[in-house]
Amino acid sequence: MNRRIFQLNQEWCMIHYPEKPNGFAVMVIGDHHHYVDDKTSFWEQHEVRKKWISDLTAKGYIVYYSHLNGANWGSDKAADLAVSLYQYIKRTEIINGKIHILAEGMGALVLKGLYSKMKNDIRSVVMFTPCVSLYELVRQEKEQKFFYKKFLKEFAASRGADLEDLDQDFIHSEQDHKVFKDIPFPLYIVQSYNVNRYKNQIPIIKDIYMHRFEKGYSTDLFYVLPEKRVTLGMKIASYFSLNEKEL
Repeated sequence: MNRRIFQLNQEWCMIHYPEKPNGFAVMVIGDHHHYVDDKTSFWEQHEVRKKWISDLTAKGYIVYYSHLNGANWGSDKAADLAVSLYQYIKRTEIINGKIHILAEGMGALVLKGLYSKMKNDIRSVVMFTPCVSLYELVRQEKEQKFFYKKFLKEFAASRGADLEDLDQDFIHSEQDHKVFKDIPFPLYIVQSYNVNRYKNQIPIIKDIYMHRFEKGYSTDLFYVLPEKRVTLGMKIASYFSLNEKEL
């Protein structure tokens, strides 16, 4: 697989090149543990994600992503880094300026921050087992004290905040998922049946889907069995191609 590793704003990034480019690009925004370093990345090492990249590049897509400060939990800094990466790729590669986004887990929280900054530059979005509500995530994490402490430390570090100041951030995030109800670009949500970390997100995802369906917004919700996840790459590529009729 032809790829390049580089640093942008002190964050490691990776770009995967197709043999026959189709002129379109996909930005991946990964989950909290999806690393990129100076040698490899989670998406390159994980069998299923690697197959997705292979399927996307086989269809001509440039695929790229950044470490984005690791467990950023949707921080403004992570969103700004994603914007910088988009602008860099747009300058250095021959691609259409309107990109597709593939966001997994925590990546949906970063996407929420990207919306106001890049709403005219996003062509379509696929979200895989997304975390769409920080508020609901906090409620769930509180049930497991060990994981909650780890989450609080990551969240505070991502925002340069003190732990005692976080309650206000969480209170203000109660309705944060509503942005997904009316974003104008096509949205395809893929939900795995065996999700644990974000299991409390599922009722909210259904609510987002029903709202968009009733409003007539381009939206799909697809459930996938764990053993079938490896086949998602071609399905994602097909969805992206449906939204390329208007350049």
